[in-house]
Amino acid sequence: MSYIVHVLSRTDWQTFKQQGEYRPDSLAEDGFIHCSKIGQITLVADYNYTDADDVVLLLLDDSQIDPPVRYETDGEDGESAFPHIYGTLTLEPVVETYPFKQDETGFWLPETLLNSTLSTT
Repeated sequence: MSYIVHVLSRTDWQTFKQQGEYRPDSLAEDGFIHCSKIGQITLVADYNYTDADDVVLLLLDDSQIDPPVRYETDGEDGESAFPHIYGTLTLEPVVETYPFKQDETGFWLPETLLNSTLSTT
C-alpha cells in the first residue's frame, strides 16, 4: 500500500463529501487529477496555492483508487514523477484529511504525516 496526496479547497472537499465523487477542472482540462507524493506536496502547494487560506490535504491510498494512477514527469525537469489520477475520484481511497496550513515560510506537512512512516512512500 502506498499513499499519495491531493490539495483542494475546503468548499470543494465539502462538495466531494456530499456528492461522493470528485471531478476537478483539471480532469476536463488535462484529463487527470493532479496529485503528489507526500514528499512533494509542500513544494507543489507553495507554488500553486500561495494565496489559498482554507485548503485541505487528502491522504489517498492509491491501491483503492479505481481509475488508473500514472506517475508522470512534469515535463520541465523530467526528473520528478507526479501521480495523476485518470478519472473520477471517489471517497473510498480517502484515508484521512488534514487542514493544510502555511506560514510566512510556506506550507508545512501536518505533524501526523511529518512523524509518520507514510512520508517515506
